[in-house]
Amino acid sequence: MFERRVKLFLLVVAVVAMVLIARAAQVQIVNRDYWKLQAVEAMKHTYLLDTTRGDILDRNGKILAVDKPCIDACVDYRALTTPPDKMWVRERAVERLKSRLGDAWSKLTRKQKEALRDQEVAAVVGDIDNMWSKLADLSGHSLDDIEEAREAIVNRVKIRRLNVWYKRSSKSPTIRVESDWKKWIADGGESAAPIDEFQVTVAEQLEPHVILRAVDSATQNELAKDIDRYPGLVLRPGAHRTYPYRDIACHLIGHIGRVGAEDVKDNAKGNELRNYLPNDLIGKAGLESLCEPALRGSRGKMDRVAGEDAVLASQDPVRGGDVRTTIDIELQGQIQSAFASAHIRDSNGVVEEDNAILHGAAVVLDVQTNQVLALVSYPTYDLNELDEIYPMLRDDEINDPLRNRATMSQLEPGSTVKPFCGLAGLSEGVVKINEGIECTGRLKLDGRFIPGGGRCWVSSMFGAQLKAIGMSDAHHPIPSKSPHKGHDGNADGFLTYSDALERSCNIYFETVADRLGIDRLSSWYDRFGLGRPTGIGIGEMKGRLPRSFPSNFPAMRRSIGFFGGIGQGYMSATPIQMANGAAMIARDGIWMRPVLLMPDAHGRAPALRPGAWQAVPARVDLNLAPEALRAAKLGMYNVVNALAGTGTSLVVGDKMLQALHICGKTGTAQASRFTVHVRDASGKIVLDEKNQPVRRFIEPSTPTHRNLEAPWYRSADAEGKQLDHAWYIGFAPAEHPKIAFAVMVEYGGSGGRAAASVARDALEACISRGYLRAPPSAAPAAQTAASN
Repeated sequence: MFERRVKLFLLVVAVVAMVLIARAAQVQIVNRDYWKLQAVEAMKHTYLLDTTRGDILDRNGKILAVDKPCIDACVDYRALTTPPDKMWVRERAVERLKSRLGDAWSKLTRKQKEALRDQEVAAVVGDIDNMWSKLADLSGHSLDDIEEAREAIVNRVKIRRLNVWYKRSSKSPTIRVESDWKKWIADGGESAAPIDEFQVTVAEQLEPHVILRAVDSATQNELAKDIDRYPGLVLRPGAHRTYPYRDIACHLIGHIGRVGAEDVKDNAKGNELRNYLPNDLIGKAGLESLCEPALRGSRGKMDRVAGEDAVLASQDPVRGGDVRTTIDIELQGQIQSAFASAHIRDSNGVVEEDNAILHGAAVVLDVQTNQVLALVSYPTYDLNELDEIYPMLRDDEINDPLRNRATMSQLEPGSTVKPFCGLAGLSEGVVKINEGIECTGRLKLDGRFIPGGGRCWVSSMFGAQLKAIGMSDAHHPIPSKSPHKGHDGNADGFLTYSDALERSCNIYFETVADRLGIDRLSSWYDRFGLGRPTGIGIGEMKGRLPRSFPSNFPAMRRSIGFFGGIGQGYMSATPIQMANGAAMIARDGIWMRPVLLMPDAHGRAPALRPGAWQAVPARVDLNLAPEALRAAKLGMYNVVNALAGTGTSLVVGDKMLQALHICGKTGTAQASRFTVHVRDASGKIVLDEKNQPVRRFIEPSTPTHRNLEAPWYRSADAEGKQLDHAWYIGFAPAEHPKIAFAVMVEYGGSGGRAAASVARDALEACISRGYLRAPPSAAPAAQTAASN
């Protein structure tokens, strides 16, 4: 019995031994290559290699944005964590002691070494804590900025670990479904507790990361001379975004910044080399943002075995693609200078104010292609210094330099909407081409004058003077050298569409707007591109149309409607919308989406971020009547070139501009007083007893007094009460238009002065850059055709 049990036991042992031998043979012989590969994989570290961002070029190939070499301040990941990695800190402590004590270190007993090491560990940790404040002081950043960068790097490494963990463990039952992993990636690893069970180590945990980009020479020298005091700190080559033209086109070009949470969520799709990780840079505004998919390259990667220099495999990074904008940066700079040092002319073309500072925007479009040649917003800022000066720019309420006024300023457009109001009336048949509407100085509807209603600008400006000499302010007696004379069967004072444009008659366009009604007027404005985004591709405001006035005030909607006919009241527009509208008239009623980017050599458009611009059609034929368009062009031609025109200061005294046969329209839009928040000595906004922010009025500059706090904020009268935004839109030449333009000057007074002065400089710049050439000085075709 006993022998049988021994034999049975030995048999079981033999079977087990045979199984183990067979398994060992399988592992070591049959599957040797597999397990060797697994061992290598376990010891392999994958290093991600940074890519280079593509360049932004202007239409002539001049570089507007480029990655250039720099020196970055980087800190070892093991010092970035809270608390720092214990083993790494101990190693740094021992290194310090060995360096300090030299041969004496080896002669110490084990207990002595441990005691000194523990003291030095505390010193290393203290130096790490002090390092963050030092980096903040030297860079001009706040300590919060440094902490934010540290947190972003830690999250970046965490997501890298999650990626590696998922690839190695995708068959593990710990991961229930792939959506769990995607969620962990999306929230930066906050919910990915199981990762700690796998002890995943990635290369990024063992290397320095950028904490300060592109440090200047003074900071480099300060850090380098005491580098031992900053554990884990290294200065190493990197690349940073540089903008050669500094502040020119800063709003259009935009800028880059660290990725946000929404960008990192996209890590759950795509490939690892294109995915965003915390602390990556991404286009935040302007073309940098719009063209992000094209400009952003792909990382490379390199595989190495831990502790060895040999490269197992590598994949080079792919540089981002270049994009070419339609902007002419030299033209942009010339027009920008017209705001920074303006020469404001009177109605006779005489400079009455030199080197004036103006705030506003200017847009120049190529009529045929609708490419944007210039998109100016002033004031500006230096893109190369944005990180350092951003808090100051953000808090500068008086100048608001961060706002792109060309696309984001939505202001009452004043009389610049009159060409569109008249085209709407003619298209709807509420007024005829040569039908005269009497200007009596005040708006008359249903046989009676409207109390508080529209008033002709001649009546407003010259009514008292005319009355003093026994003359009426009706029928446009101004200017005396060219009072209005009736034609086409109309009596004097009965203005046609072209006459009303030339003289900017409020009464005519208020009457037409009233005949249309608020809804039809707004519908046509919408077709002309007002009250909605143009689809330019960068950030823009949509403006406002009269029909958006609340319907629960029906009694007021009629007045809101007729005031909309002169661009006042409950409506607003942006400079890009107004320039686009002028281009539409120049193209005989073809509306086009503004174009900011040139196709590549193969005719392909660059990859762009998805946006609302994609819902805007590229081209729409509005099917406007040819005779209506001829009348609009004639009226706009006379605005600039006839004696009674309101915009003659644009060309007076300049034979080159006169020969261009420019069509234009001025606009003077009433503006409210300018206020800013009251701040205490620390810059904090002051609150009143109801916990509401306190605001104060800024005193405007007047013809006799300059307010140095806001010299651009100006009033036309000595009392500082006449506040107006100035507009000027148009196209040139009249016969075969090449360019369209819009200029807006905040608190610039009459559109025929400040805005005309900037428009004049802009047109001269277009001539110097070859976009305009003066035609023979013959009567324009528009005028000849309309006169026959």
